[in-house]
Amino acid sequence: MSSEGARLRRPEKKYSDTSKNSNEVTEEDAVKQASQGWIYRFFQALILTIVIPIVALIVFPSPISPVEITGLPEPPEFTGALTVNDLLSNAEQIYRGQVSGPESIVVDGDHIYTGTADGWVNDIHQGTVKKLVRFGSEPCGGIENENTCGRPLGMRMDKHGFLIVADAYFGLFQVNVVTGDYTTLYSSSTPVNGKTPKFLNDLDIDDDGKIYFTDTSTKWTRNNFPMVFLEGIPDGRLLMYDPVTKETIQLFEGLLFANGVQLTRDKTAVLVAETSKFRIMKFDLATKNLSVWSDRLPGAPDNIRYCKTSGTYWVGLALITQQGKPSFTHFLANRPWVRGVIAKVFTINVFLTLKDFFAKTDAKAMALELNSEGTIIRSLQDKNGVVIKGVSEVEHADGVMYFGSFNANYVGRLYRKRIPGL
Repeated sequence: MSSEGARLRRPEKKYSDTSKNSNEVTEEDAVKQASQGWIYRFFQALILTIVIPIVALIVFPSPISPVEITGLPEPPEFTGALTVNDLLSNAEQIYRGQVSGPESIVVDGDHIYTGTADGWVNDIHQGTVKKLVRFGSEPCGGIENENTCGRPLGMRMDKHGFLIVADAYFGLFQVNVVTGDYTTLYSSSTPVNGKTPKFLNDLDIDDDGKIYFTDTSTKWTRNNFPMVFLEGIPDGRLLMYDPVTKETIQLFEGLLFANGVQLTRDKTAVLVAETSKFRIMKFDLATKNLSVWSDRLPGAPDNIRYCKTSGTYWVGLALITQQGKPSFTHFLANRPWVRGVIAKVFTINVFLTLKDFFAKTDAKAMALELNSEGTIIRSLQDKNGVVIKGVSEVEHADGVMYFGSFNANYVGRLYRKRIPGL
């Protein structure tokens, strides 16, 4: 074969052209593979963010055993004593930023005592907030640390000048307001009627020194308080500490979120707020009978306080409901399975978000005045929740009303003379 023939045949192989076409196909495949990879990653993200959580909600057990909540009354109309007003806008915020969650308030002369979210019982005197005593220890700060830090809730001054405090986690304490020293009257680690209290709440003191106080739940602690409603099991109860025998006994049980406590004017009965049922119960100390004292309240009652000046009772509402307005408590009452799912992803922020989402009532904060028969005779409201955004307790002293709130960073103060007829 001649060299010329060989030269003629080389171009027929077209090595360079074949190599170029091969490269072009590889680039097209790469584009397709990149596109397929993006789709794969999208579905992977979809599975991780949506499918798996949904499967988890279905498969994994709920932390609660929810039951249907029955007997929940329909919200009332805002008419009569509940007619919309903005009287609480006449109040003012005092000690703003110096107290966090002042739920219960005791006024003794020129001293104001209140418990806050950092575990401290505070003594406010002449404009200065002083930390008086704390029953727990560090770490503190944030609701997740309450079980070690403590959370003082209901408090009253006894006839000997001692401050009696119910700490949600640790028990019942007698505090020397001068020195800050305290004595444990009852420790929450001690079972009562075979059950260990998990969530002590409010209290009142009889003339004989007996202390009546509530145990909101025997299962859920205060930093899981919405679980009490979500589960719907009425295990709240009223307890009584006897200073003579030093013993604590159970008077009755079966309340769904037992809360505020107040002896009646004649001291023959104890009023107890059943928060999740929107009513106040009455326990007769002589007959041991339990009856409904005030029903179908326009929200969830918190603490109850008697006003000597008017001979009436004031109740703070932790949540407000109104006829014709959406209410997540009523919506969820007969849907235990929904509550079970919510509990799986529950956080305090979820609860507050739900609360705010359904806050479509014509008043955002409210305090009620009731007569001796449990009838609402007056309401003080903040329509927009600007000055007073929530009321857990109303305390009276020398023509002044103080408003506590478990989620505010101030104490509310209202001079009665600013409200005609009050």
